Amino acid sequence: MNQDTPSTSTDPKEEALAAKGRAFIDLLSQGRFAEATSGFDATMTAALPPEKLKGVWEGVLAGAGPLEKVEGARVAPAGAYKSVLITCKFKNVKLDAKVAYDKEEKVAGLFFAPAAEPYSDPPYVDRSKIEEREVTIGQGDWALPGTLSLPTGAGPFRAVVLVHGSGPNDRDETIGANKPFKDLAGGLASRGVAVLRYEKRTKVHGPKMAASVDLTVEQETVEDALLAVELLRGMKEIDKARVVVAGHSLGGQLAPRIAAKSTDVAAIAILAGSTRPVYDMMVEQLRYIASLDGRKAPEESEQIQALEKAAARARELAKGAKPNDREVVLGVGAAYWVDLAQYDETKVAAGLTRPIFVAQGGRDYQVTTVDFDAWKKALAGRKDVTFKLYPAANHAFGNGEGKSSPEEYQRRAPVDAALVDDLASWVLGLP
Repeated sequence: MNQDTPSTSTDPKEEALAAKGRAFIDLLSQGRFAEATSGFDATMTAALPPEKLKGVWEGVLAGAGPLEKVEGARVAPAGAYKSVLITCKFKNVKLDAKVAYDKEEKVAGLFFAPAAEPYSDPPYVDRSKIEEREVTIGQGDWALPGTLSLPTGAGPFRAVVLVHGSGPNDRDETIGANKPFKDLAGGLASRGVAVLRYEKRTKVHGPKMAASVDLTVEQETVEDALLAVELLRGMKEIDKARVVVAGHSLGGQLAPRIAAKSTDVAAIAILAGSTRPVYDMMVEQLRYIASLDGRKAPEESEQIQALEKAAARARELAKGAKPNDREVVLGVGAAYWVDLAQYDETKVAAGLTRPIFVAQGGRDYQVTTVDFDAWKKALAGRKDVTFKLYPAANHAFGNGEGKSSPEEYQRRAPVDAALVDDLASWVLGLP
């Protein structure tokens, strides 16, 4: 293992603590776990004895690959503690090891997280052709901040509203080192299409939403997408007759529903849109991840069994089983599962009389070609539907090789330029 720069600090005490953090990682890399735990505080000593520490390190290596070098270390205050962030370059990914020290410089915490990498525009983005402004989606208690990317010039421009996948996504739909919505906004605006992206309601108002057991995708996604369409149509720079909703993952699944609720939506783009129950796909994804290293650890089997049990309960609720008082399954209440069960995305899409663009990544393990084929079957024979498969793309439409994995998202892989070109040409070609 190589080591590069010793520290980013000029404070002698911080440099010494950073060196201590690097030495701790060196002990892990050499398999000297008993020696590494000798510097733990009482809580860490009880929670992470040498054998458990070995398991944690081996778990990191299983996904990240062998440690190649330590690239640097920096000290950051963390309340009553000081944390040393050691940037570690593994074969497959770059991680920050966060080692927290108490006032006696005993190890009081240990975490591994993706190392932050500065965002850089893909080659297909030309900032000289784009103007961006901050906007607000909705108003009052549920207002959401957003960004409008406008092509330079007078307009009016055709426009796209980007609708997130599941989870509390930000406006860029940040996943690891990647920002697919920022890539799309920059790429499309560089080609003459305005793009509106915004923070998801569960990102901005998460605690308030979590308190409601009656939450459905209407509040999570649909309402705000419709408000975004309305906002665009009120702008003089936008071609009111050609506002498109482009949904990714769950957003793609819901794009037909959004369009069915508003004649102001001129067309929809379904980007890796799911067609199957969320709980079934979650189990499928976890099984796939567990299979990647060719072996299934006992804890992985336990996780799968627990998820299968939760999925079975979600299925019961979706079919009308009476929920327990304030029962939450997989993060949401019964109303959520009932609502989705009553929505047939392919049937609603087939009933739309507006153009549809359907895109799928060939290496996507989250929403697969099973779903792509379901859209193709439901929309077969229609001349106003475009299907595009990008063989090397993952769920975020970044290109790669071999089997896709969660760790892949920690490496920068911009949205496939072919998708940006295809989507821009489709929007610009709408009648």
